[in-house]
Parts: sequence; structure tokens; C-alpha cells
Amino acid sequence: MATRLTTIIVVVIVGATFIAGLIVGAQRDDASGPVDLIILNGKVYPGRGAKLQEAIAVRGNQILRVGTNREIKRLRRPQTVVLDAHGAAVVPGFNDPHVRLMEGALALGQIDLGDAMTPEAVAALVRSFADADPARGWILGRAGDPTVFALNAPVRRLLDDAAADRPVFLVSKGSGIAWANSKALKAAGVTRRTHTSRRSGVARESRTGEPTGVLKLRAIQLVSHVVPQPTDADKVESLRAAITEAHKRGLTSVQTVSRSDEELELLSGVREQGELTLRVYGSVEVSTDLTEQSLQALEAVRGAFPDDPLIKAGGIEVVCGARCEPAKLQHAVALLDKHRWQIRVRAQDEADPRKAAEAFEHAASGNPELSRGRRHRVVDVDNAGSGDLPDPLAELEQAVANFSDGQPADAGRPVPVAVVQAAVDASTSDAAYASFDEQRKGVLASGMLADIVILSNDIFEDPTERLKDATVAVTIFDGKIVYQRAESN
Repeated sequence: MATRLTTIIVVVIVGATFIAGLIVGAQRDDASGPVDLIILNGKVYPGRGAKLQEAIAVRGNQILRVGTNREIKRLRRPQTVVLDAHGAAVVPGFNDPHVRLMEGALALGQIDLGDAMTPEAVAALVRSFADADPARGWILGRAGDPTVFALNAPVRRLLDDAAADRPVFLVSKGSGIAWANSKALKAAGVTRRTHTSRRSGVARESRTGEPTGVLKLRAIQLVSHVVPQPTDADKVESLRAAITEAHKRGLTSVQTVSRSDEELELLSGVREQGELTLRVYGSVEVSTDLTEQSLQALEAVRGAFPDDPLIKAGGIEVVCGARCEPAKLQHAVALLDKHRWQIRVRAQDEADPRKAAEAFEHAASGNPELSRGRRHRVVDVDNAGSGDLPDPLAELEQAVANFSDGQPADAGRPVPVAVVQAAVDASTSDAAYASFDEQRKGVLASGMLADIVILSNDIFEDPTERLKDATVAVTIFDGKIVYQRAESN
């Protein structure tokens, strides 16, 4: 009996010692294991309304701990990379919930005409662009002010003076009007004999009948059809450039919309080369004329890109068209909802959001409950991914400027910190929720993916003024620094 009791006591002691060892070992692993990166002296906003902290520790591709400078400094090891935020804001990596990544990538190789408000300014941009890249074939421009040239302006001659050796083709914002030089018109076969209607054709010189270089509506297609199309290699190179540009803007995730799976396939190739440093949630654009047969092709896309922290497909964007017929929209939404797709409806006019809401309600009432819930939404046509890469800081500034009861932020009242936090959440935790990724990104917390942005100043203190000057100082993706702003002299 005594022997048995002694054995039991020994087993209990050994068991207790083993459990205590596990607890101590776990604590030691947290405290003395490798720490790859530390950020100190920041105004760290973890997200979802949490109070500001001072520092972050990163192990591998995950956040290890968020806390005070004193707590995090204790985790520093000889190999640890230490970043000093110098009192600036530190936030989760930005996530744009609606962008056309491929269009934005290809647009980087074009002239941005958005700030050119005179013919002389347009010509200067064309000349500078041409001089900077003598080997480039066509010179393309986008987002021009439709009124920058009068219809009878000698645009062709002006653009010839700026770049006579190559075709020049510039398109206005909204693509309703375009401008071309002589070489571009010649390549398209547009001459004084080209027959087009007055409303949608080629503007002509009153004396000679020669094209002025101003093109409208259908006539634009005559030139756009002869513009060389980018090869797959061109597209991949553009995507790489877009990822680099995204890092400069603090973007670590995007939710992109395209008309096929081509974009995801190209990005998959970039991933295989170990160069995909942007998390991508892909959606495919469809019309309301969706059938069970056409849905099979979409299922193949989702099967090829299942749930993954780096790249996945799962969204469908339904385009209503010029006239959004409620019955067709309800049919398409119900069919997609039945097959567990996340749905976005692109609104074309002010009545479409109501039609979309009714379609969502119809689908929910007729289909079984989804295990992960429904996160359908409406996308405003003005926010439908213009082809330009987004600027999260500009969006933050706009959100702060419009805060609280429609009163301007400079009306004498300070902007509450909660307003700035909500604006940050919209591009981080809220966006992660929109793509069913809230369990792994969008907030700064232990175990979450280490996608982090350090800004140039503290946007939570006097945000109205400081957001005007704020830039991205450091972008961290998957625990690695992918962008660091050069120090100004």
C-alpha cells in the first residue's frame, strides 16, 4: 500500500513539473525566441477602435506582440531589425476594397493628364514623356480634362510639335473625347475622307477638311483599335511596377475586379517567382444575363484560386448596365448567392442601390443560410475602379474633412480621434472583413499577419492639418520591409 502511494505521489509530482515546464517553456519561447523586427516610439493604432499603443514586435510573418516601448524593447535580440517611428502613426497595411489592378498597372505606362488644364500643359507633358523614353512606340495618355482643347483647336499640329516621331493618343476622363497627332491618325487610316457622323466623329479644319486631332465617341475606336496591345510579358512587368507603386502608398492588400481570370493567372506566375508582395482577392465581372452554364466557368476560377492568405478568388461583380432590370438582377444575384459567391452590384444610377438591396433580400429569403454569412454589397459607379491605383491617405484626408454632421473639419471643432480611427478602419479591418479575411489581417494583434505601415507623422493629433502632409515612411509586408522612403537631405 505504501509503495503504491509513493508511486502515485511521484507521478503527481512529475506531472505537475512537466506542466509547469510547458508553461515556463511557452513563456520563454515568447520572450526569448527570435524576434525579427521591432517598431518603437509610434502612435500604434491596432484597429477596431482599440486605444493607441507605442510599439510592435514581429516574428516571422506574424505580429508577436503590441504594447509599450518598455515591453517590446525587452524582446530585442542581436538579429532584430529596429525601426523608430519617431512619434508617427503606425497602422495596419492598407487594403483597397475595389480596384482594377491590371488597368491601374497598365496605366502606369501612360501620361496622367489629370492636372494639365491648358493645351500648353498637355503638350509639355507629352514632350517630357517622349524625351524620357525615346524607345517607346506609342505615347498614350489618360484622364485628360475633356474641355482642355476646343473642338476646332489645332490639336494634331500641337501634338506633332511635341512628338512628331511617334504616334500620340490621349484620352479624356470618362473616355468621351480623345486627341491624336498625325502619326496616330495615319496609323488608324483617319483622313479628311474618313466618313463619320458630326456627333460622334472626327473634328475637321474648316478650310482644308483635315482632321484637327480631336476625336469623339465612335471615332475614338478607329485609333484605339490600332494601338498595340500589351503582351503577357508587358502585363507582368506592369503588375510588378504596380506592386512597387502600391507599397509606396502603404497598400499591402487589394480587392481587384477583372473580366476574366487572366489577371489572377499572371499574378500566380509572379508568385511562383517569389515576387508577389501584395495580397490579392480577385473578383470577376459579369452581366445580369448569368446562367447555370456560364456559372460553371466561374466555378473553375474559384477552384483554381481557393482561400489563401496571398491570392484567392471568391467575388463576383454584377454590372447592371444602362438599364438595370430588377427581375434579371434578382435572378443573377439569387443564382450566385445559391452557389456561395460574395456579390457586389455595380450601381449605374441612383435607383440601382435600392434594386440591389431588394435582390439581396430576395436571395436571402429563397436560398439556404450560408455558413459563413452573407457579405454582399453595392459599389458606386464613381468608385468602380477607374484604372488608377488608389491613394489611401488621400481617402483618409477626405473622410476627415467630411466628418460629423456635414460640418467641415476646419469649422473650429477638433476632429475626434474616433473619426480618424474609423477612417483607418475603412481601409484596413473593414476591408479585411469584406473579403472574409478578418481572422488573419486588418488589425495589429498577436498572431495576425505582419502587414504594417509607418506614416511620416502622427495623423491622430490634429488630423486636419497633418493628413495634408502625411506620406508613407515604411511599408512592411509579411514581416518584411518592402518600401522605405528615402530620407530627404
